[in-house]
Amino acid sequence: MYRDECNRLLGNTRHYKRLSRDPTIDVQEEITFLVSKGKENNWITDHEASYLIQTNPKIPYFYILPKVHKGKIPPPGRPIVSGIGSALEPLSKFVDFFLQPIVKRIPTYLKDTTHVLLLLESIAFDKSKELLITLDVESLYTNIPQEATLEVISNLLDVHMGGSQTQTPPGFILDLAHLALTRNYFKFEDSFFLQTQGTSMGSTFAPSLACLYVDHIERHTILHEDNPYRDQIKLWKRYIDDVLLIWTGSKEEAQAFAIWLNGANPFLTFTMNIDQAEESSGDNQAWDDAPQKDAKSPTDTNMFNRVLETIAAAHKVQETKN
Repeated sequence: MYRDECNRLLGNTRHYKRLSRDPTIDVQEEITFLVSKGKENNWITDHEASYLIQTNPKIPYFYILPKVHKGKIPPPGRPIVSGIGSALEPLSKFVDFFLQPIVKRIPTYLKDTTHVLLLLESIAFDKSKELLITLDVESLYTNIPQEATLEVISNLLDVHMGGSQTQTPPGFILDLAHLALTRNYFKFEDSFFLQTQGTSMGSTFAPSLACLYVDHIERHTILHEDNPYRDQIKLWKRYIDDVLLIWTGSKEEAQAFAIWLNGANPFLTFTMNIDQAEESSGDNQAWDDAPQKDAKSPTDTNMFNRVLETIAAAHKVQETKN
């Protein structure tokens, strides 16, 4: 069953391409050429150059973890590529060093469950007009378009580093990111594959790439003034692929927004979750067990516990991805 699910995922020719041989030597040569260029131009130090070239690199390997929270039997697999000790691992870590500060500046950024708790405790809530909703982006890592993501990264590096005095120029960081993303190969059983769309969970910079691509969609589509539902979005916060939404309006209007949202970008599909207590009644019944006052905190809802569980589970997966 495990092997069948792996083969099902790897059989998706939009995401993966089977290779005829081990590409490690070719990839290592590309890395050496790029790093040598960086060293010759004094874009990186000798120490950084030595770090970026992995001695005796290991071959990345593919495996899956079951998505048990999806409630399906058998559970679908979450594809992961373990790249510990691989040729591309140092590049991914080096690039992520520059991307992490940008990620933390994203307006919708959520750090962890503590951040969620503090945020929601500070927000007033009108039970007669608002809904607490979660959304998740389906298979975000494997669905972000590589070239578009690199373009987003390029623009952000220029904006955040263009005027800085850092030794390493944005263009060189982008070259490293391009190599690490587009040459992302791995082995499963006796076969080698190349990931042609998305990035692999297991790569250090994968969460940053995914976050920054979705941030681009948020700024230019979801939270843009041209979104016909923009005024009904009271709060939109996100932990990588898990979104926390406070919606001003009815359940039916929220569902209409979800349909619009899933037609706004060909690469991202959102699944909306509204608290069952709210769905079973004509009003926002999930709030009825909260202290009776005009404005209530979202932490009083049944959905709040689900939000914390979702973020905590996602955070745990990130910590154990390698």
